[in-house]
Amino acid sequence: MLTDNLKNIELPPMPQVAARVMQIDESQISVSAEQIRNIIQADPALSTKILKLANSAFYARGNRITNLSQAIALLGFKTVKGLSLLVSAASIMPKKGNFKIMKELWMRSVLTALISKIIAERVGKDKQKDEIFMTGLLRQIGKSIMANQYADEYSICFQMSADGADEEKLHQLENMKWQFTSADVSAHAMKVWNFPPELTASAGVLRYRIGDAAALEKEQPMLLPVLLAEYIVLLSGYTETLKLDAKLRDKLLVEFGKITPVYNIDETKKKYYLEDLRQVITKDSFYSFCGELFTN
Repeated sequence: MLTDNLKNIELPPMPQVAARVMQIDESQISVSAEQIRNIIQADPALSTKILKLANSAFYARGNRITNLSQAIALLGFKTVKGLSLLVSAASIMPKKGNFKIMKELWMRSVLTALISKIIAERVGKDKQKDEIFMTGLLRQIGKSIMANQYADEYSICFQMSADGADEEKLHQLENMKWQFTSADVSAHAMKVWNFPPELTASAGVLRYRIGDAAALEKEQPMLLPVLLAEYIVLLSGYTETLKLDAKLRDKLLVEFGKITPVYNIDETKKKYYLEDLRQVITKDSFYSFCGELFTN
């Protein structure tokens, strides 16, 4: 029944560059690096955007990066792969619906990706940080797809769930209206686009229903940094349009607190993630350029 309902969803086409990048075999890094350089160089606009992102403070290593070979050498194949998919994701994100909602969802996804990568580096998942970044960026793409296809109806659901911040209520409203949720659409889209199984599986995890965070960490080791980042984005007010009332904020803090013990995040670390980190990220050119990606 769910599959039948999802057949009516209009999925944006996967950009050719993204599809080719996703298919690169990472087992032979030297060959992979050459492949991704050739793919990106064939698209001058993509090359320019990737170099601009690579020179932002978020990625800069003290050296000015002037070409793709240098970017791959200094940042690594996986990071450049992630940047190319980030730029491609901006074109995947539909822009025909309510622009305010679409831009809000895009920036939340970008911020989640950025913060989840920072968390990954701090909790011993440095080798997985680029995959975690992509999970944060695309895990909730179903919201954007639905907001595009059902612009007026979705705007109502979005507003009635505190601009989507109350995800449990949003899913209830979605299910009442369409008999499926944005999480279902995310998983459906990733399957159609042939995304890696672990990325597809991440879409089905509802953060407000997590019972045993430690068990989830073992089952999907790349997911908890993303879930923490999603809460941080909502609780810290990264986007100017999102305003939480006291009751919802308390609810989100309780849910956030169910995950933090897995990584021994104490009150000092919570303050860093919920307060101090915001100043660092919002001043970074990477953040502002990601906003430009959506409008270009």
